[in-house]
Amino acid sequence: MTKKITAPVEEKDFILSSLISALDFLKQNKKGVLTAIGILVLAAVIGYAYSTHVKNVTEKSWAAYYTAQVQVLGGNQEEGFKQIDVLNADFPGSDAAEYAQLFKGDVLYASENFAQAADVYKPLTGSTNETIYTVASLSLASSLQAAKDYKASAEEMTKFIKQNPKSFALPQAYFTLALSQELAGNKTEALEAYKHLVENYAKTYFGSVAKDKIKELQK
Repeated sequence: MTKKITAPVEEKDFILSSLISALDFLKQNKKGVLTAIGILVLAAVIGYAYSTHVKNVTEKSWAAYYTAQVQVLGGNQEEGFKQIDVLNADFPGSDAAEYAQLFKGDVLYASENFAQAADVYKPLTGSTNETIYTVASLSLASSLQAAKDYKASAEEMTKFIKQNPKSFALPQAYFTLALSQELAGNKTEALEAYKHLVENYAKTYFGSVAKDKIKELQK
């Protein structure tokens, strides 16, 4: 015969008294309780609506980015750039808009429109997206360097290095800095940056190239 397990008297009394107290509270504070429930329901509805809105915005912005990209890669660069600018205006600060701007900058750089590319990259150096910020900063410095504005390029990389002492992109940043200094005729500063690369990033591609650069400058 199975023994029926019952809760201790003290526990039963506690549960019963808790239920009674809860019911009394609901009766005495009916209006307040209903208001609180209404607020919770409203918050849930607003939360759902917001998440749905964010999802729709995200989907639309990325769809616009891919459409613009297809236009550019398909040979209709002017129309693609227009769509990218519209995307940037309609969804400012979104990942899709910023990646689209990066793409635009890359296309301009590849076609040797270095000054225009720099103008596109520069606003993206204020992005809160770490990847976009990093790529834009390095690309801006490279564009300025290609446009023969070596001083501005070196300044951008010096600022980036100072503000991001643990960035994964430091080897490239130091190399860009060193090359800009070299091209500007600042041999001492260039050697300093190249030596830093060899001493701290010897196993990277940029550290390897820096070794050859040091030999060239020391001839």
